[in-house]
Amino acid sequence: MLKMINRDKYIFVKKCLTKDQCNEIINYIENCHLVKRDKIYYVKHCYFSSSTHPFLINTLKDSINEYIKKHSFLKKLYAPWDIDDDYNLQKYNPGMSYSGEHMEHGKDIDSKRLLSWMIYLNDVKDGGQTVWPQQNFKSNARSGKLVIWPAAWTHSHYGIVSNTETKYIATGWCSFI
Repeated sequence: MLKMINRDKYIFVKKCLTKDQCNEIINYIENCHLVKRDKIYYVKHCYFSSSTHPFLINTLKDSINEYIKKHSFLKKLYAPWDIDDDYNLQKYNPGMSYSGEHMEHGKDIDSKRLLSWMIYLNDVKDGGQTVWPQQNFKSNARSGKLVIWPAAWTHSHYGIVSNTETKYIATGWCSFI
């Protein structure tokens, strides 16, 4: 098995939410009607324009600005871009994961995606990691941890299943307008 320890300079990681904030979002997920797609349960129609969890967009904006400071060329791109208004709240029961290697950039609307972001909402100690194989990087699921990375094929990734624990995440994109 490949030991994953490195992270390239385009994968940004920081603690951004408190345990209480994460638990508030998890409680929201548990009280919503969840839709199942493939091996994921998710809350349909999450938008930053609503009053639900305003701290989420605020911390995300601050973190994206930190990312831009590290990669200043993003300020001067040929087209404007911003954080997408919609995002996903996802729940993975034991035995579930998005385990197929994939990217966040593709045909149709996905082709406008520039960056991806994900916030782990709970600790998962038995599996639950996200792996970026090309960067030789694995991120453990820890409550409040944010990861931002390029949406393109250069940063393909996949999830590791936990057979014993439930995993919750908030995830979305920054796209060209």
